[in-house]
Amino acid sequence: MTPLGPDIGLIKTTLQSWLDLFTQYSNEIFGAHQQPKLDELRNQLQRLEPLVTSYVLQICGNGVITTGSFGVRQQIRFNALFATAVMGGNNEDHLNFYDYKDSITSMLNSALGRIDARLWPPKNPNPTLIIRDDTLRERCLDLLQAQGNFDRVIREATTILEDRIRNKVPHDTLAKLIPQSADQTGENLINRLFSPDKPVIVFSDSKEERIAFYRVLVGINSFLRNPHHHKIDDAIEWSWAWSITGFIDQLLYFVDNCSVS
Repeated sequence: MTPLGPDIGLIKTTLQSWLDLFTQYSNEIFGAHQQPKLDELRNQLQRLEPLVTSYVLQICGNGVITTGSFGVRQQIRFNALFATAVMGGNNEDHLNFYDYKDSITSMLNSALGRIDARLWPPKNPNPTLIIRDDTLRERCLDLLQAQGNFDRVIREATTILEDRIRNKVPHDTLAKLIPQSADQTGENLINRLFSPDKPVIVFSDSKEERIAFYRVLVGINSFLRNPHHHKIDDAIEWSWAWSITGFIDQLLYFVDNCSVS
């Protein structure tokens, strides 16, 4: 059975209804400014805001807008914009609300326009990352859902892989093979446990396959683990971190299914 896609009609109706309600709210702020009416409209907007924000992020993606006048400016991410605009208090002062009114009206019209132009949903939906390993999912999924600093994903994922390799062997056995705990890491750990000629952790009965898997692990260590354990890299993109997580998820599965000689 083909999975059901998003209910476009429901999403469009929800966005349009919120826009209409927000327009009433704006008119009240710039008009009569009657507090009971503002409270009523604000409460309705706040109840629907999480759903509306979710839809807008799906359609337009996340980003940043700059609000305020020259000298007093602030940046607000799209995922916080709608909630901030309808939080009440000082934001209902017409001078403070002016930027929110224009930004939200523009963003909602853009989202509705993308639906009308059939630019959303995409004809080829983005693939979904399924992380099978519990530890990897618990420690990396939240990092992938963050707004940046995706080098943390690679740092955490490679640490999980190294930890899994280290704990695959009983502690007393590992201590005999590598007496110094400081040496039970990185390429030294891989060389000692996955040596194709005399493996402690056995990936395959085939030497050729053992060599191939050993080279993959060494490459992960030297190309991914080492650089990201020793420096911060703000240039790492989400798509690269996403791909690495999926790859390491598979490597963890392989390690779990290796035998120990």
